[in-house]
Amino acid sequence: MKVVIQNGRRMDIQLFMNSKLLNYIIRLFMGLIFIYASYSKILDPVSFSSNIHNYGVTPIYIENILSLIIPLVELIIGLGLITGIKYKASLNISIYMMAFFILLISQAYLRGKSIDCGCFMNEISPEDAATKRFEMLKRIIEDVVFLILLYKLKYDDNNKKTD
Repeated sequence: MKVVIQNGRRMDIQLFMNSKLLNYIIRLFMGLIFIYASYSKILDPVSFSSNIHNYGVTPIYIENILSLIIPLVELIIGLGLITGIKYKASLNISIYMMAFFILLISQAYLRGKSIDCGCFMNEISPEDAATKRFEMLKRIIEDVVFLILLYKLKYDDNNKKTD
């Protein structure tokens, strides 16, 4: 199959998958995802702290600190992926964070919690719980796709940066 790229040149899908253009598109996409994810958390750290609490994996005194630090790290990662400043560090931290998010959401899902709105399973109706648990499962799959994209950036020879 052929794909049309700049200046009317034609390129095979395999060449496109290994191109610098695709890597830049992924960098831009993932950078915007991290920036978007940080936005509401920066504006409302109290609400984000209560969402962290609902996962049930951290002591209360750490939740407030995490609700201030995580959004700033997400913002810096997003900017680093887009601009290329401290790119390798941004990429490595984003991979670790994405893997951690997958584990965190998965453990909550397996424990029967509904984290979507910060509710526990026993506080909502069974119909709402099923919908929210399905949304959690979709979120886990989405994060796995994001992690695969980040790994593509990390191990692609066309994406080697020196900083």
